[in-house]
Amino acid sequence: MMIIMSTQMRKQFAILLLLTCLPVSLMADFSSTQLTTHPRFPGTNPFIIELKGTWPSDCHPGEQKPVLEAYDGLSAEIGFETIVEHITCNTTDTPYRVLIDMSEAIEAGEPLEDTLEIVVNFGGAKLEHTITLTCPEDADCDAMLSNRQLAEPGLYFSAGLAKQGLLVARQNEAMAIYPLVYDADGSNEWLFTGTVMKEDTFFTDLLRFSGGDCFGCEPTDAMPKMKTAGKLSVLVDRPGLLQVKFNDGPFTAYESLVYGYHTFEVGTRDKKTLVDLSGRWAISENLGDLTDFFPGIFDIEREKPVTSGDDASPTGQESFLVSALNGQVLGQLVCKGQTADDGSNQCAFIDPTDAADPMFVFYQHGPTRLAIEYGRQLDADVVPPSGGAVRID
Repeated sequence: MMIIMSTQMRKQFAILLLLTCLPVSLMADFSSTQLTTHPRFPGTNPFIIELKGTWPSDCHPGEQKPVLEAYDGLSAEIGFETIVEHITCNTTDTPYRVLIDMSEAIEAGEPLEDTLEIVVNFGGAKLEHTITLTCPEDADCDAMLSNRQLAEPGLYFSAGLAKQGLLVARQNEAMAIYPLVYDADGSNEWLFTGTVMKEDTFFTDLLRFSGGDCFGCEPTDAMPKMKTAGKLSVLVDRPGLLQVKFNDGPFTAYESLVYGYHTFEVGTRDKKTLVDLSGRWAISENLGDLTDFFPGIFDIEREKPVTSGDDASPTGQESFLVSALNGQVLGQLVCKGQTADDGSNQCAFIDPTDAADPMFVFYQHGPTRLAIEYGRQLDADVVPPSGGAVRID
């Protein structure tokens, strides 16, 4: 879905969304909706609004896009327009997620107060919410900043976009993205953009270079020219999953490739061993005191494949032991072949003191990289421990 906005709509800050599934019943229901911002406290910087919830039924008139109908620095009113008609109905509870890019509006007129009133109108229902733009003085701001995500460097692809993709480079929180796109004549070209991330978001101009010396040519005095090709907005869902928006287009999911290949698996499936986690690993990113649970360096050792019942063949589940360098067993890592939204396989880290409730979830984003996230429920104002690890053996 790619919609080109008219000049008049651009002046009114028309914004597109990522529409996983946004159904419209005869009366929409915002009772389960959660509204959050990325970054958590944007101040006067560009940000993304996320709406997430469940509709009690799925009866929708096609594909929708949000439009920022009014913005005056104190409040913002968001509506929706149907762009594709195909009415379907069923009685299934349907989860949805909507991303609304506020960068164009904020750049045109910064917020005037420390809060911003948001009104969302959809399907006959209204959602009203107050966004806090700055962290309250009496709050533990560091503990509340739980949105921080850093993109995994490498190549990314998007389903349905053949021969297009992204090359992502990152050092700490500085990130550069090279989109591979097609111009008006159908020729492919690399564009460039780069800036410093704000927690889990990335907003910057997209640049196109032309002229200069060709690759491998004798050097001359020709100077390359640079011009702005548009704007790029990025939300990092996970290290290997980006939501990317070009100009007025929709947010599109881009998944990381592993050494140029689409996906990979962990453990065993159909009696075939795939990628083995065994080895020595080191914590490379530590958020929310992850090292309170894991030492800076730890070992993962493969156990025998797990079987169940009378079936003597592997079930697609495999287990590993996670140990400190002194041999102390920290817990068991169980991989069941479950695939996360970003295409990575996920494994549950089980605390020996509570086997029924996994403490962490490990996501393998490549043969040498792991993402680690806390798997239990915490209070809203507590930062869950998370981070990453790299193989060092």
